[in-house]
Amino acid sequence: MRLGQDIEKELGGYDGLARPETGAWEGNGLTLAIPPSPISKESKEPRESSPRRPPPLRLDIGSPGASPSEPPNRPLPPRPASKAASASDAPRIPAPTRPPPLRPQAPLGMNPPTRPGTAASQGMDEKGPRMVMSTRRLSYGSITSSSRRPLKYGSGKFSHVELVPQPSDDPDDPLNWPRWRKELNFWSLLLMVALTGVMKTILVTVNAQLAEGYEVSYTSITALTGVPLILSAVSGFGCLVLSRVIGRRPLYLVSLVLLFIGTVWNTNVVSSFNQFLAARIFQGFGWGAFDVLVSGSIQDTFFEHERQHRLTIHSIVAVATTWGPPLLGGVAAADPAGFSLQFIILSAFFTVAVPAITLGAPETVFDRAYTFAQTPATGASKFKVSLPLAPRRLFSVETLNNYIVKLKPYSYRGDVSAATLLQAPRAFIAPTTGLLLLVSLLPYGALWGFSSSLSLLFHPLPFIRSTISIGSLMTGPLILGSIAVAGFAFHSMWQPNFPPRAHMAAVAGGSLLAFIGILTFGLHIDACMTRPENDDGATSIYALNYLGDNVNFPAVAFVLGLLAAGVYTLDATVKPLIRASTMFTSSNLGVALRNTTDMNGGVNCWRAVMAGVFVMAVPNAVWSWDGLRALCIGLAIAQVVVGAMVGSMWWLWGENIRRWDGRMMKLVDLEMLKRNGSFFDTD
Repeated sequence: MRLGQDIEKELGGYDGLARPETGAWEGNGLTLAIPPSPISKESKEPRESSPRRPPPLRLDIGSPGASPSEPPNRPLPPRPASKAASASDAPRIPAPTRPPPLRPQAPLGMNPPTRPGTAASQGMDEKGPRMVMSTRRLSYGSITSSSRRPLKYGSGKFSHVELVPQPSDDPDDPLNWPRWRKELNFWSLLLMVALTGVMKTILVTVNAQLAEGYEVSYTSITALTGVPLILSAVSGFGCLVLSRVIGRRPLYLVSLVLLFIGTVWNTNVVSSFNQFLAARIFQGFGWGAFDVLVSGSIQDTFFEHERQHRLTIHSIVAVATTWGPPLLGGVAAADPAGFSLQFIILSAFFTVAVPAITLGAPETVFDRAYTFAQTPATGASKFKVSLPLAPRRLFSVETLNNYIVKLKPYSYRGDVSAATLLQAPRAFIAPTTGLLLLVSLLPYGALWGFSSSLSLLFHPLPFIRSTISIGSLMTGPLILGSIAVAGFAFHSMWQPNFPPRAHMAAVAGGSLLAFIGILTFGLHIDACMTRPENDDGATSIYALNYLGDNVNFPAVAFVLGLLAAGVYTLDATVKPLIRASTMFTSSNLGVALRNTTDMNGGVNCWRAVMAGVFVMAVPNAVWSWDGLRALCIGLAIAQVVVGAMVGSMWWLWGENIRRWDGRMMKLVDLEMLKRNGSFFDTD
């Protein structure tokens, strides 16, 4: 039916005349008011030059050529006049309403008329978000499209940097903490990382003296370091699992108590080996949390653009406080108080560490899953409205009071389910975790084994080296190891995404340095310790004493430094390869950060286990010079073979390895492929 015919039918035909003086059209007893013509202020008569309005054209809506979704191309009749302009007794006829204009319709192949509206089809326009028409299933796409939040940017010189991850609007979100609170948390945890590193190598220079004092074998003394290392891996694994349920702060507090008990106990144990070992076991259980959870706390607190240099500081502190303290520990052990003086000095630092962790390390685990769904990878990045961060709050009594009130020992409650509890175990057995462990296992174990055997090699005849001299051999690992860590860490700040060739070059370079360090350490000492015999075939003790002086101890320190440089060059590939794997398999940024923490913790825990095994096993192999030579040759050749094999696997099947990571950690869900029904029903 034609629109014009419809209007005539409603009006009953029209034969009226226009009355300009009233602004209405009259006919058949009806009056319709129309807007008056524009009249200038100087004259009430309309301008002659104004063209007459052309008669309205009729649009045949019912014709086959017209689309029902297109609006008419002419204006509709005006609405009825007001009461003042209309006749008093004239019946009111409602004017036809104009249909709302529709947006240009997409091709039917992309938006079929039978498909319900989805998050993808109900996008943003200039006026804001529109409602999602389909509510059958809340999907990731509907979250990111229907409830978009404005993106937040940094402040100051980072005002142009899009914050990753995006913070929530909650002031208790660690990303929204004031700067002083973030820094207090960071340096408090870093203090405990340093104390943990000191405890691990505190006995390197005094193992021989302990064996003589407690009248036990040297292997039993090395258990004072090896057993705590293995137990730290067990506690670290447990901390990664429990942190999903109770958060990190309770684990930090429990670990702090264990470390304090073990350290104070060691200061008073001078006659009982069993008590000494029990105290070290307490320390080993306390090491785990600060070995695997601190990097996750840094990720929870800082944005991506301010996180890398803090991770670099964390790595340098961990390396320096592990291999540096034997230099000072040897000097302290030379005091008449003996080895216990080291634990007395270490206990003094707990006067700062206890209040620092108790008051300065609040809970950093925060559930921002809804915010993670709106990362720059989604369509929300089109909404470029910069919202400021939380306002800077100056330190005051009120701020301190609010901070203390919220500082609870236990404030996070996570989901207790099999899927949550199995996240860390699956990351421990992921292919990438296994390959990273395999390529660095032998150098890492050799470094720890040789360091724990230095007192066995150089304290007795023919060397009779003091604790100070033995501690000086750690100068090489301290300097060269720290340089390797700092160099790769600062390089990653400028180029976070290493190409595959760079990873392979790091694996090859690290394996080569480890090969040189291990082989030279064994061959040099064995060559200097030839065994001259007297005429009767007996070995002369004077000759041994003379040959003992032929060992170049600065060279020994240097080759140990080369071994440490090789270890931390191989370690430089851990974070980039894990990051490449998690970004490849994770569904959003939150899952990627969680998996990164789990896989890094898995590598650290497996290394701690193997380091403990090597610490207790190497002294049994190097007590004779022939055994030292054979062990070093075997480890050096094995490392070259393993490095070549692992490097080839990453070169040829790098993407497949990342896919296997996703399947192993249950990040690839194939259930949707098994469902019946339309694909659009799950959108």
